[in-house]
Amino acid sequence: MFNWLNVSMTRKISSLSFVLLSFLFVVILYSAYQTQKIYKEMHEVAKIDVPLFEVMADMDMLQLKQHLLMEGIRQQGDAFFANKSMQEKSIKGFDEFSSQLAAQLDKSMEILRTGLGFGSVRIKLMDHKALIQQINLLHQHRMNFDLLVDEFLAQDQQGFSTAWPLLEQQDSELADQADILLVNIEQLTTKVAATVEKQERDFMIINALLGFSAFAIGGYLTLHTILSFRRKVGSLRGQIDSLHRSISPDESRNALRNKGSDELDELGRDLKILMARFSLEQDNRDEVETQLLELATRDKLTGVFNRHKWDEQIKDEIALANRGHHFSLILLDVDYFKKINDSHGHDVGDNVLKLLVNTLRKRLRETDILFRIGGEEFAILLRDTNLEDAKILAEQLRKKVAALDESGMPPFSISLGVTDYQDFDDQVRIVKRADVLLYEAKGAGRNCVIAG
Repeated sequence: MFNWLNVSMTRKISSLSFVLLSFLFVVILYSAYQTQKIYKEMHEVAKIDVPLFEVMADMDMLQLKQHLLMEGIRQQGDAFFANKSMQEKSIKGFDEFSSQLAAQLDKSMEILRTGLGFGSVRIKLMDHKALIQQINLLHQHRMNFDLLVDEFLAQDQQGFSTAWPLLEQQDSELADQADILLVNIEQLTTKVAATVEKQERDFMIINALLGFSAFAIGGYLTLHTILSFRRKVGSLRGQIDSLHRSISPDESRNALRNKGSDELDELGRDLKILMARFSLEQDNRDEVETQLLELATRDKLTGVFNRHKWDEQIKDEIALANRGHHFSLILLDVDYFKKINDSHGHDVGDNVLKLLVNTLRKRLRETDILFRIGGEEFAILLRDTNLEDAKILAEQLRKKVAALDESGMPPFSISLGVTDYQDFDDQVRIVKRADVLLYEAKGAGRNCVIAG
């Protein structure tokens, strides 16, 4: 429990949400189960107990008619056999009673057997089975009564006194059995109705308790989320204020506090200001890093790339060449540069190097890269250039330098070694080959181009 209190807010809310959703899922399952159960019980009431109740009402009417018929015959006494109209009416009445009673009993039997066969009976199952036995017993009494009726009608006036008491006794037993059946049906339907009502009441109570529990859990989850959210947002805003003060110490806390429609709005405003300041600081930092990178990769005197950048770039060019690209390399240096320094001074020597770089840059493409790799030695990387074109460019550069006539500047010339990338070249091999060609140019009298 204590470990749970120390976990992240996301995990807490996720755990509580899972509990709430699980609880709601259980509530839904229970409600669905109970609803289905009540539906089946109501279906039983509608398909079995209600029809049985209707049978009970019809049997009550049959008993009333039978009682009136028997009372009419009893009042006639011996004269019954002399009254042909009465006899015909009584025979018809007995036949209708027997057939209608049999029909009602068969209907009851069919209702009960169908319900038991399809599993519709769920409440008081044994009581429903007992009704079938009572219906069979009532059927037997009905058939016995029919036999006695036939015997009674076959008598004459002298037989009235002996046959009538037996018929009345059988009628009484038949009525008693019918009453018992009707009472049992009434009691059973009452019990079923009470059971269904109890199920509905229990369902409503339990559902209310489950709903209240779900409300309590949801309320606790909401309260916990709100309090945790406000605490976390307050902590974040405090940290943001600290960062604001660390960036701008002169600004007060109240100057930084933004009023919004809610906590998230205020936090968003604070973050927006903080990000703007961080962006400004990042821009300043990027500018400083760019300047430092320039200082690290540029030659301070001439502004071209230095030896450090050269070592990185030649490796990249060779890697590209191994994948199908091509490049050429020119190595050059100023002829008799030491004599220039000795005769005119180092300041003039520096100006000679600057003039040389400006002259070379005017002729080179944007894709060509110029490096100062030594005191008066330079390298030029010519991308996507073959050896013949590189040699032509080198000769043009040599001529432009040799033709320079700048006021206050001594005339000077350059020697150049030109080569291109060849299979299996690496940094050492291609640079060595260009260096050898450069020294061949110097040995040939300087102010010339040697390619190979």
